[in-house]
Amino acid sequence: MINFNAPINRTTGYGITSTNIWQLLRDRTEIALYPIGQGIDCDPELQDLVKKDFENTMGTDLKKNDCFKIWHQHDLAPRFGNGKYSALTFFELDTFQKNEVASLHHPDQVFVASEWGKEVVANHGISKDNIHVTPLGVNLNIFNPDLFKGQEKEESKYVFINIGKWEIRKGHDLLVNIFNEAFSEKDNVELWMINHNPFLNQDQTLQWHKLYKESKLGDKIKIFPRIEKHVDLASVIDQADCGIYLSRGEGWNNEVMETMAMNKPVILTNYSAHTEYANSENSYLVQTSETEKAQDGIWFHGQGNWATLGVDQIEQSINHMRNVYKNNIRTNANGLKTAEKYTWQNTVDQISKYVL
Repeated sequence: MINFNAPINRTTGYGITSTNIWQLLRDRTEIALYPIGQGIDCDPELQDLVKKDFENTMGTDLKKNDCFKIWHQHDLAPRFGNGKYSALTFFELDTFQKNEVASLHHPDQVFVASEWGKEVVANHGISKDNIHVTPLGVNLNIFNPDLFKGQEKEESKYVFINIGKWEIRKGHDLLVNIFNEAFSEKDNVELWMINHNPFLNQDQTLQWHKLYKESKLGDKIKIFPRIEKHVDLASVIDQADCGIYLSRGEGWNNEVMETMAMNKPVILTNYSAHTEYANSENSYLVQTSETEKAQDGIWFHGQGNWATLGVDQIEQSINHMRNVYKNNIRTNANGLKTAEKYTWQNTVDQISKYVL
């Protein structure tokens, strides 16, 4: 048995990652589940399994167990059990603060999602021998275009889609202007935004909505409410034609992999963790050459760096959008092949080599 310490939810990147890994890891070993956060939010069919593994925490010999934790790099000191301690963490910036560095020295071994992430951790004094690259995955039982064959679609319209909570980090401050510059009222295009952010208040959310809906092509922009079920998200992606993700920094970028798995072309920045799987064969890359202090006035206050998105990156993005629209590019065979390699099963296979 291992002590599994992680958030279990359908809302955050950490929660989605932890839930998928926990489901598959429990097929290989018994688990005592120590959830992180204010509760558990999982699909109904998983609730009995969660209850069973949570009840395992009532045992009396758990302090002898190994611990596997999935959580932010600043909070890895707490653990359950005094056996071998392993932690999986992912992050968006290239620099850690002193408390984060101290936290990262607590686990016996650190798992990261990408080679980019490994270099960042190693640059802060963690031995590369104790850092394991464990790429994250995508659930191909849900994000599978075959499941939606026959679904009606308006083929004459070309739809761009962006998924990911409202943030400057994700380039949402620029995407609306790029869309407005790339197209005119005469173009039969739309931009679909799926960006519910549970950490924003009502006024902050309204500001984002106004930025998009009151723009030049606001009538061609559709903002979706929160989509709770992944199968419903996959259905919406199936209705779209191209994903656009102009992120300044990512710990993995689940949405890009999910869009690839749905056989859609993607436009995204060539920087940070998604360089682990995104390349010129499966993506339309926006090349970046510089970084800058990460600042958004909410979560990031210059404590590290992310990619600079300047005039050149804006022009590249516009050209990519015009290109896929003009040439009616709606499929991504290489993206499909990529998604087939990066499954959650593969993630757990890699983790198991070092944890079990």
